Amino acid sequence: MSHVIAALTRDHANISKLLEILESEILAITVGKTPDYPLMQDIMRYLSQYSDRFHHPKEDLIFAQLLRRDPDVRIEVEELIEEHVLIGLAGREFSSLLHASSVDSVVLRERLSSAGSNFVRSQREHMSKEENKLFPLAGQLLSEKEWQIIDGAIGSIDDPLFDEMTSDDYQRLYRLIAG
Repeated sequence: MSHVIAALTRDHANISKLLEILESEILAITVGKTPDYPLMQDIMRYLSQYSDRFHHPKEDLIFAQLLRRDPDVRIEVEELIEEHVLIGLAGREFSSLLHASSVDSVVLRERLSSAGSNFVRSQREHMSKEENKLFPLAGQLLSEKEWQIIDGAIGSIDDPLFDEMTSDDYQRLYRLIAG
């Protein structure tokens, strides 16, 4: 099996850390406190810049190879690919509400809390499906040649938050996570 599944699982662990922080900030909104809006915006920017542009396309390559190998997984694969789109939309909605957060209204806070909770829940459920069903199946079914095709299509992508050279844009977030 390729190192791709290990890298994706590591990405999921990192995303889970970010979701925990988001969830904590969303709870602050729910109980009437002021969350750290810039922190939440940094997390959402990272998730859209890295996850939506690099992480999900990696998974989609695996899913495409898996479909070629086992057409019986079509329903599960198509569901996960659709979830990539829906999670991206939910993330953009939540980000849009975050950017409007300078207007502190009860209605906006409720919408922000609801959209944020929906985004976090969707991400977690989606990652669980991938890790518990399709990643193991891909590990069992895909040949070394298929993993080479996936590896070749992906190339090396630096993670701007979790790699050794954390981008200046994410230093504050990295320090919070590294604790």
